Parts: sequence; structure tokens; C-alpha cells
Amino acid sequence: MMLFMGCSNSDGEEDTEPDVEVHTEPEPVLGPSFDEVLIEDGFTFDMQRTVNINISFSQMQGFTEISVYSATDPDTHAPINLLEKAEIYNAMKYTSSLPVASYIESMVVVINGDSYAELELPIDKTNNIHYLVE
Repeated sequence: MMLFMGCSNSDGEEDTEPDVEVHTEPEPVLGPSFDEVLIEDGFTFDMQRTVNINISFSQMQGFTEISVYSATDPDTHAPINLLEKAEIYNAMKYTSSLPVASYIESMVVVINGDSYAELELPIDKTNNIHYLVE
């Protein structure tokens, strides 16, 4: 909205209009169109998915700590990228739903911090992990 105001002299003549700055929005900078973008083979717009984890135990668990990681370090073979740490009490099942990158094909589950009990569990085509701990 622009507002112009003027005033008149004692002789009845109007003064010239005051200088008014006009502000305009800058033009947006556009990148290449989708037709011009090169996309690598195998690329998908589904960059994230929700994975449902269902771990059952053959015996009642008094206290169990469960850690879920998205990868294993290639040099040390230790789990990395902690996604969730949970505790269950007097239960025989652990369930969770976690958002993960679409390129992740399996998850690493560590039970009670025991590196010998590391489980690399594959994600199936329906985005589920099912495992029975005996």
C-alpha cells in the first residue's frame, strides 16, 4: 500500500509530492528443471521408511536392555548409529517402529550390551523384522 500526502502553501498552491521509496521483492533464483536433472540409476524418492521390529523371547525377561543400531563399523565391527535404546521388564516381547533410511537393508540389535549377542537382522520386503531369541 502506498500513501501520498501533500500540503498546501498559504497561497493555495500544492507542494510537490515527497520522495517515496518503492520496495519490490527480488526475483527468485531458479535451478534446473526436473527435465534437466540427471538422476543416478536406482535412485528413488522414498528416502525414508518405517521399519517394524518384533523380537520375541522364548522365556520371560525380568529386565532386558535392547539397543538398535543402523550399521556396523567396517573397521571395528562394532555397532554404530544408535537408533533406539529400550528396556523391557517382565515381558516376552519387544516391539518398535523406527524411521530409517531406505538404503538400510538390516539393523543390528544388541541385547543387554553383550557384544556376543549382537544380531544383524534383515529387513524384509514388507519393512518388518521378526526374530525369536531362544
